[in-house]
Amino acid sequence: MGLVEYSAGNKEVCLLKVAVSWSGGKDSCMAYHQALAEGHEIQCIIVFIWEQPSPAHPLSVIELQAKAVEKDLFKAKVTEPYFEQYKQVILQLVSEKGIEAIVTGDIAPVDAFHGNWMDNVCNGLNVKVLKPLWGLDRYELLKSLIEGGYKAVFSCVKRPWFDDSWIGRELDWESIRELKALRQKYGIDLSGEYGEYHTLILDAPFFKKKIEISKYEVEKSDKAFYMKVKEAFLKSKT
Repeated sequence: MGLVEYSAGNKEVCLLKVAVSWSGGKDSCMAYHQALAEGHEIQCIIVFIWEQPSPAHPLSVIELQAKAVEKDLFKAKVTEPYFEQYKQVILQLVSEKGIEAIVTGDIAPVDAFHGNWMDNVCNGLNVKVLKPLWGLDRYELLKSLIEGGYKAVFSCVKRPWFDDSWIGRELDWESIRELKALRQKYGIDLSGEYGEYHTLILDAPFFKKKIEISKYEVEKSDKAFYMKVKEAFLKSKT
């Protein structure tokens, strides 16, 4: 199945009420799009907020993304024990939104510890996990993103593979060419699946408005450079 080329054919399709696990980056956004293409009823998008929020995906931008897709944003603050708290959040979504499945942008297991995290969380809850990007070729994913009319910018890049010039840069054909060179040299995942880089989606085919980041700073940590958004707003697409 190609991205957003879904056809039921002669196969019986089970359409579900779903919540989309949302990070604000390219993969969760493409998974959302695929869920739409398959006909699922998206009840809300959900962001899990840990004690240390992700610097790569500012909540202020995620809130704009939710407005751009015109869906409720379910903000789930979680602390240890994370596994049990994730379960409680899913059960709350079942109770309040009637969801039957969670959609994730996972492509592969992140590591041996986390494994298929959401599958394990939903085990025994009678909630399906839909992973429309799972196992797909990394280059084909990035190609689908660009050809599909998405706009993504690099919001966090890990050292030593990247320098600060990548922050705020658009994920386009030129950046893919350079990512392929970095993969050849260092063995990084082309789609950044293991945390090599993160993106923020500013526009997508199903966004009603696009996002403009008008002011940001580049911050540096021991292991990464990341975008500190100072000003962002919704803008008409016409």
